[in-house]
Amino acid sequence: MVGNIPGYVKTDIIRAFLLIKENISRNELVSKLALGEGTVRTILDILKDKDLICSTKQGHSLTEKGNLFLKKTEKSIAIKKLILEDFYPGLEKAIVLSNKTDKNIKISFEQRDIAVKQGADGAVILKFDKELYIPNADINFKESYKKAYDEILKCFDFKKGDILIICFADSLRNAENGALEIALSMSKELNNLIKRFIP
Repeated sequence: MVGNIPGYVKTDIIRAFLLIKENISRNELVSKLALGEGTVRTILDILKDKDLICSTKQGHSLTEKGNLFLKKTEKSIAIKKLILEDFYPGLEKAIVLSNKTDKNIKISFEQRDIAVKQGADGAVILKFDKELYIPNADINFKESYKKAYDEILKCFDFKKGDILIICFADSLRNAENGALEIALSMSKELNNLIKRFIP
């Protein structure tokens, strides 16, 4: 007999963990993660088993170990939801800034395909060197998407070599999962950190 197929992926666990910066209820997590209550309960159990969170009647919060993991994670990535009206309008966008990408990583369609496997419609990957640009592309992101470009610059503190991943999808969950999977694929350091804390 085949067991139940989990209703979540590894990046859903990361998304849940990143939402528990402050006390949060399970109902809030169900809504923000766009997952079922049973699935969220399973994810919370995983995080509790790893001693990353604790639960009370008031909700879920980070343990000391969880706070340490959060600090280490936030040194590698920052994730945001921005509207970016002039960039793929009508779709949800998730944006991940990664400053721990492998030095010899080549940006290619393979990363976009990783996002599509997570349910995203697509992804754009930009690099920062004085300004954001799409490596090996004819399109000038700054000129083509001026409003989006300005909005992004206001939200992040860029350093040379940073990688910005923008995933777009019908649902925020698919966009966030796609962006996080790309970030993981581009950084052994981030991948190793996540493996230490999340199965």
